[in-house]
Amino acid sequence: MDRRLSASDIATMRQSLGMASQLPPDQVRWLLDEAERLVADKTRLEEITRQLTGPFRDVRAALNELHRLAGG
Repeated sequence: MDRRLSASDIATMRQSLGMASQLPPDQVRWLLDEAERLVADKTRLEEITRQLTGPFRDVRAALNELHRLAGG
């Protein structure tokens, strides 16, 4: 499969969490929480990257936000 995970995919997986699973529910929840965080981070990174073409003030703010998101 070539497409990326989406927020909608994660919501669907959460709804079917009670169905047969080889992993314990707490591990599946953790995996879904992490996937949800990654999708949100990707969306935020796309927004920040668009700011890099603006005036320097916007570029500086975008770089600061990228640094924060990267855990720096």
